[in-house]
Amino acid sequence: MPPSPLDMADVLFERYPRHRVEVLGGQVSIEPVPDGRHAAILRDVLAGLYTAGADCKGGPEAFRQLAIWLPTGPFDYAMPDVSVVDPESDDRMVEFNCYDPACFRLVLEVTSSAFGDELTRKPAAYAAAEVPVYVVVDRVDRRVVVFTEPRGAEYRVREVRHPGESFALPPSVGVPVTFAVADLVAVRR
Repeated sequence: MPPSPLDMADVLFERYPRHRVEVLGGQVSIEPVPDGRHAAILRDVLAGLYTAGADCKGGPEAFRQLAIWLPTGPFDYAMPDVSVVDPESDDRMVEFNCYDPACFRLVLEVTSSAFGDELTRKPAAYAAAEVPVYVVVDRVDRRVVVFTEPRGAEYRVREVRHPGESFALPPSVGVPVTFAVADLVAVRR
């Protein structure tokens, strides 16, 4: 019997530490270690979330690469760059160190230099998991895309913001924060 996608992902995860391994639609993907600008964007996003009250007692918690179990296939999971989850969701782990999608309030992805699935397959997967808010910081086209109102395998609302604009996270996230798009997509050398 051939190995399952989950078994293959596990082998890749062990063989390529610090790489992101995911299974979407039964297909295993592996992404290289992100560059410094990618890490700086994540730092800025997390700083904004923490300043606005994430991780305060009784409030939502913010994490980097917290794995989410996806309903799109028997082995599907993703590791979003940043997640905001319900308070005290430690007991919501379901499979393979992945958490129940019902505890996720937001997932945020930053495109890498090798443009991936952030705007193609992932919106459908996160919508199917009923994640209320999905945000993509698109470094390629220098914009932020905010997806809300999941229904089935799609988000009914898709808002695009460009440098010079800002966006506020919806109240459902539980952290009142506004980000300037230019700060997130700025080209820094």
